[in-house]
Formats: sequence, structure tokens, C-alpha cells
Amino acid sequence: MYKVLIVEDTLAIREEIYDILSMEGYDVFQAENGNIGFEIALKEHPDLIISDILMPVLNGYGMFEKLQKNKKTISIPLIFLSAKAEKEDIRVGMNLGADDYLTKPLNINDLLDAVENKIKKKLIIDQNIISKTAALSKVLQNQKNELDNYSHLISHELKSSLRNISDLLTWSREDLDVTNNFKEAVVNFELMQEKVEKMEVLLSELEKYNNITAATFKNNTVSLDKVARSVINEIKTPDVKIKITKKLPKLFVDKKMIGKVFKILLNNAIAHVDKKNGLIEIDYKTTGKHYVFSIKDNGVGINQKYQEKIFKMFEVIESKKSAGVGLSIFKKIISHYNGEVSLKSKANIGTTFYFSLPITEVSTDNLK
Repeated sequence: MYKVLIVEDTLAIREEIYDILSMEGYDVFQAENGNIGFEIALKEHPDLIISDILMPVLNGYGMFEKLQKNKKTISIPLIFLSAKAEKEDIRVGMNLGADDYLTKPLNINDLLDAVENKIKKKLIIDQNIISKTAALSKVLQNQKNELDNYSHLISHELKSSLRNISDLLTWSREDLDVTNNFKEAVVNFELMQEKVEKMEVLLSELEKYNNITAATFKNNTVSLDKVARSVINEIKTPDVKIKITKKLPKLFVDKKMIGKVFKILLNNAIAHVDKKNGLIEIDYKTTGKHYVFSIKDNGVGINQKYQEKIFKMFEVIESKKSAGVGLSIFKKIISHYNGEVSLKSKANIGTTFYFSLPITEVSTDNLK
């Protein structure tokens, strides 16, 4: 049952509206001035307020301003009641932000239509707020879970590397004190250098990931074909042939970010090509409202047990130099555009990475 608050100092008009709305099934509250109306609004939080303008103690304007300043009542829609001669009053009320007005004497159909429409509008707005809040809460919870996971993993990785460095330093001192064996010390120093490099890679990749925020995306009309070819020229891999099967479309995206996507996926593919005639193919297809892009290699493939978690942060498959962040960056960029990422892989045959991007107005030109 929806709640309606009537604020009107004339008893006959107030009771007339009360009777009409009560018969229609509304839960109706009454107030004879703005002060009482404001207190009832705080307590009952009605779905709609119908208020006269000229009233003793506190008029309709004063009550409306108080409602707008209070977090609990700011979203309640309000309809002003006004005599036909009070056009200036109506104009002032609408400028303040009132949702509508009704003129006296009241027409029952106009009253019921206005009440129904304003409550429907409020319900739609409330539902949108609830949906957006739920979506935001989900995003924030996912970010919190990721942050907790990252913090744990970073702590573990850095502590492990520092502990190894500490042990190597101790052993080097002991070797030098006992045997003056510089050869063993050099080996230990090389291992320490490797650990330091690993920590640097870890922190550098994490910084890259954290720097990708909504504010960093500057969208423009971008030829993905040109971006992909530019990345291919930059990589330069004589042992692996990279082929674009057909011209890639234009999209309204961030050129740098899409460049990162191609660079990450191509470098990943190159790193896992183990055949003499290495081949990587870039392709796309159209499915409904999305382009689905694919990057296929004829490399070693990815074991089934790794495929579900490969896009998670710090998941590394047999790599000493990688921090396991690249594919997470790839996923984060595509997720910004509400796209999806996936892969198919067979051992010793190869892997295909997929990502989808929405077809925008600019990209529909590619379909003509």
C-alpha cells in the first residue's frame, strides 16, 4: 500500500482528498501546516506529498525546502495545490523543484492520474537506485576481495624473496669467512640479483594494474586494424608469423588500452609458441551486439587445470620472469567496456584467447 501525505490548512479540501485517495486504496496521512507535514514525512516517509502553498505557521515553500535539505525526505515527490489565480505561486514552486501542481477546485481524475504517475515515477527511480547500488556494492566487494587477495600474495612473494636474499647473504658471509671461496659467493650474488629482479617485476606490474582506472580511458574512434599492425611491427618476431586474417573494425575505445590488449596477448602467444614454424592468427566475428576477437597460436597449449584461474592476478604458469599480472590487465581493460574474456586450448596444439567488445555507432559503418 502506497503512502500519501496531504498538507492542507483547509479542512474540507483536506478531507475531500483524504476520502478520494483512501477509497483508491492509498494509505493517507493529514497535516494542517508545513511544520506538522514535515514531521509526518520524517516519521512515515510517504511515497508522495500533496501540499497547499499558502498555510499558517510554515507554508508549502518552507516545508518543501526543509524536505529537500533532509537526506531522509529529499527524494519524496511533491505536488503543489494552487488556485487558478496563483500563477506566480505555481511558477515559484516549480522553480524550487516541485514535481507537479494541481489547481483548485480539484478534478478527481486529474488528482488520481497525478498521484498514480508520480508514484510510478518514484518507484522507477527507486528501483534504478537499488539496482545501481547493488551493482556498485558487487563491484566494491569484488575489488575488496581482489585487494585482500593481492595484499596476501604480495606479502607472501616479497617476504619469500627477502628471506631468500637474507639466507644467501648469510651463506656468502660464511663461505668467505671459512674458505675465501669467491666463486660460491658470486653464484649467491647472482641468485640474489634474480630475486631482486623478480620483486621489481612484481611491483612494476602491480603498479600498471592499479593505474588502470575509469579516468585513464580516453575514448576516440580507433582503427583496431592499425593498432594491431602497429603492435606487430613493434614486437618484431622473425621466428613467429603473425597474421591478421581480415581487416579489423573501428571502435569507440581508448587507443592505448586496446594497444595494451594486443601487446599482452601477442607477447603471451609468442612466449608459448614452441614450434619451428610459429603462427599467430588475429581474427574477429560479429555476434549480435558484440565483436568477438580471437588471437590463436600453435604453441604448447594450456593445461585444463590452469584455464579457469589464468586471468586471476599473480597466476603464473612455468615462468620465472612473469609476475602473472598481464592477463589480469587484459581482463580489466575488456571488463571496462563490459566485454568478456575466455580461452580454448589443447596441449601441444595451441591456444586461442577471445575477447568481446560492444558494437558502437562508429563501428556499424564497418557492417555496411
